Amino acid sequence: MADTDRQFSWRQGDALTDEAAKALNLQHPENAGGTVVVVISHDCDLTAVADREPESEVIVGQRIDRLGGDSYGKTARRLHIEYQTAAGPVALELMATAKRPISKPALFATDPRQDMWLDGRGVAILQRWLAARYYRAAFPEAFEDRLRAANILKGTFLKKLESVLVGGGDHIRALLFDLDGGEDVEREAPEDLYQLGIMVLYDSLRDEPTAAAAAKKAAEKLEELFYAAFYLPSVGWQNICLKYCDPISDSAITVAEREILKQWRLEHMSLQDDPPQPMITY
Repeated sequence: MADTDRQFSWRQGDALTDEAAKALNLQHPENAGGTVVVVISHDCDLTAVADREPESEVIVGQRIDRLGGDSYGKTARRLHIEYQTAAGPVALELMATAKRPISKPALFATDPRQDMWLDGRGVAILQRWLAARYYRAAFPEAFEDRLRAANILKGTFLKKLESVLVGGGDHIRALLFDLDGGEDVEREAPEDLYQLGIMVLYDSLRDEPTAAAAAKKAAEKLEELFYAAFYLPSVGWQNICLKYCDPISDSAITVAEREILKQWRLEHMSLQDDPPQPMITY
């Protein structure tokens, strides 16, 4: 079989065959029949000699019916991603907490499955998601506190914000925040407002008319949400002022805008499962 010193057949994003996953005891705890094990080690680590890099890393994922709100790496803990097959795309769910080490000799004794693969765009999404776990865009703590403390009718502000992202499904790539022009300021009084602009980034390559409509709808809901949480008719904006919320195609955003804007991922607000980490923009 493959040479365990220099192995070139395996690449990041490749999936194990069902037989190999079972033999290596890599089964999804809740969906054994839908298990798909994905190699997440970088290509350079996979091709390094075993003495230098003795182990590779995989994620034990599962098939799901369709992409949801966790597509495009919008959350760092969970990724919904499409693999290609001869019969059409197949959606998988990968959890960052489902990573497992596997020895290179054990991995290299098998071949990647040939009936399911990631295209170039999928590999890029996977790589950005893996990086986002440890490198996330940071926001001022006072800004996060104001979002966390906001309550509106029938639920918290953050839950409502999450539902907008989920509602956009696989059409919305990210929420990009323009907060105080990029300045990191810890504001105190409610009258000392954070100035916020939002771009709802949508996928221009996947049914663009539908994606544009989904992003427009999400932008309208976000405006309503921020007005309900932070605007009082008698006094105006409190804590956070939403200056704009616009849908934008991923083919229209400029490099300069990307350098200023920070991607918002909801889950970094929660301390229940994992301490927040600094976050990536892409």
